Amino acid sequence: MIDITRPLSVTTAPWPGDTPLQIDWTLHLSRGDNVSLSGITFSTHLGTHVDAPAHYMPDGHTMHGFALPAFVGPARVIDAVGCESVTAQVLEEGNAQNSPRVLVRTLAEVIPEKFVSDYPPLAPDGAEALVGSGVRLYGTDAPSIDPMDSADMTAHRILGAAGLPILENLDLSRAPAGEYDLIALPMKLVEAEAASVRAVLLPAGSLALKS
Repeated sequence: MIDITRPLSVTTAPWPGDTPLQIDWTLHLSRGDNVSLSGITFSTHLGTHVDAPAHYMPDGHTMHGFALPAFVGPARVIDAVGCESVTAQVLEEGNAQNSPRVLVRTLAEVIPEKFVSDYPPLAPDGAEALVGSGVRLYGTDAPSIDPMDSADMTAHRILGAAGLPILENLDLSRAPAGEYDLIALPMKLVEAEAASVRAVLLPAGSLALKS
């Protein structure tokens, strides 16, 4: 099993201006309380998470609109480190068209405490190619699939219109390119536009699922 989830802590770097993780201790054993009890505050986009269309489309559904099977099953990891963007050609060369779930590594290293702003985004033609090949889920180790300064969120909208969940902020540094089985179940935050995910990869065929 390869854990491809980024750790969540008070040092995890959020998107600039977004809400970092804060832990407030309501009770604590060190203060003489009988148990330790904490409350947490953080952005739903901090660390590894899935975007719902409500994040980027006014009429988009929230997390309740996703069916769980999209997050479990065969997946392919593609290495795109060094590419300026994830184009249709990059995806084709990585054999993305033959997998129902595609995860793309774009970063040479992952440092949870450091926000990376110059990540390779998903190109519009790449997004169209994913939809055309029938992919059910797309994931990246970048903080977004669109450029940081994007105003129209083109790649998000293309995938969202086709009903694809978008996984962001993965850690694929220990996952060589190839075929796997993915488990990436999001928290059941019904009204939210995104949700944290614990994502792992298993050897291909471990789950005995076809799609």
